[in-house]
Amino acid sequence: MRFFDRMSNGWKLAKTSLSVIEQEKTLLLFPLLSTAALVLVCATFFGGGYFIFGDEILAAADSADGGAETISPLAYILAFAYYFVTYFVIIFFNSALVHCATKVLNRETTSVSEGLEFATARLDKILMWTGISATVGLILKVLQSNDKLGQIATAFIGAAWSILTFFVVPVILYEEKDVIGSIKKSGSIMRQKWGESLGANFGFGIINFLAIIGIIALSILFSQVNIFLGIVFGILSFVILGTVMSAAQTVFLAAIYQHVNEKPVRHFDENVLDSAFIVK
Repeated sequence: MRFFDRMSNGWKLAKTSLSVIEQEKTLLLFPLLSTAALVLVCATFFGGGYFIFGDEILAAADSADGGAETISPLAYILAFAYYFVTYFVIIFFNSALVHCATKVLNRETTSVSEGLEFATARLDKILMWTGISATVGLILKVLQSNDKLGQIATAFIGAAWSILTFFVVPVILYEEKDVIGSIKKSGSIMRQKWGESLGANFGFGIINFLAIIGIIALSILFSQVNIFLGIVFGILSFVILGTVMSAAQTVFLAAIYQHVNEKPVRHFDENVLDSAFIVK
């Protein structure tokens, strides 16, 4: 498939995902709840936690950013705790969203409470996957050095891990496998169905980029009238953009998982879904 054909198909997939969100706006509540929970986690960790652990919190934050070279074991423990909680919040709400998105794609009624209940019923698997994700995430950050070669190597390892685990969340939700089995199944799907590399799908990136340019331009324009107005507009716009794009990308994940399992996918053109990956 030619480069511009992949761009065109990626654009179609992104637009279809966004149209699903437009039809079922309650799906946006999951990334909003996730964001609110993450803000609370950060406030607790860097606010209240600082009074208990003092400079260890700052060292843990530095470790989480890959910047500290020599820190205490307690700082590593705190860094892992921070990773674990933040990953849990993201994975839990994404799991609830995947379930509700799947229901919507099957033209079934659903609700936020149903999604949360579904994710809660699989809390043991979600916690196990959170532990593995947090461990890998922290290791990658700790191994990341300041030199360009180290950053490039870490980026490649991170990208490979992301590709390997692309389908893990829907697999742990819908299949009778443990977390290790889910990772293997996710990698197996990638190898057997479309090979080892994701295709040139620029749809979400293009839409996100254009939206960011528009937000920056309008924020600057509003700032000419009132600096406070420009700042508020920019912050709110970026929150809305992040919420919508996060929900749309999760809808896409739910759709493509249905597709690889040879189940009908409403709204999406299955031939276009095939283009999401490059055949090896």
